[in-house]
Amino acid sequence: MVSRLIKLLFLVTWISGCATAAPLRHNMCDEKEVLTFADVYRKSKQPRRTEAENLPVLTLDMPAGYVKPYMPVIRPPRVIKVWVPAHVLRDDRNIMVAGHWSFVMLEGTSWFIEGEVR
Repeated sequence: MVSRLIKLLFLVTWISGCATAAPLRHNMCDEKEVLTFADVYRKSKQPRRTEAENLPVLTLDMPAGYVKPYMPVIRPPRVIKVWVPAHVLRDDRNIMVAGHWSFVMLEGTSWFIEGEVR
């Protein structure tokens, strides 16, 4: 009984000695050089100076829309989002397809002036 107590006491002392060992200092980094997540996020949202200086000035010479002369404008495609429920394949009953969203194009891209009557 005494030997078990001594072994247990030795084991606890040995483990606690390992847990309280001082960490190695050569791998520690300088606290001033470490950026927080908020600092990195703020820095990413700032505009880059080279991009902002090289942007061309955009101007519209012709009016857009229903006024002549017409300017070609693209109509975006009509797309709907469809839910496909989970199902088992007809050919192979061992394969189950998980439920997922799929996008179906109802109308393709077209020019705005294609629908106008001249």
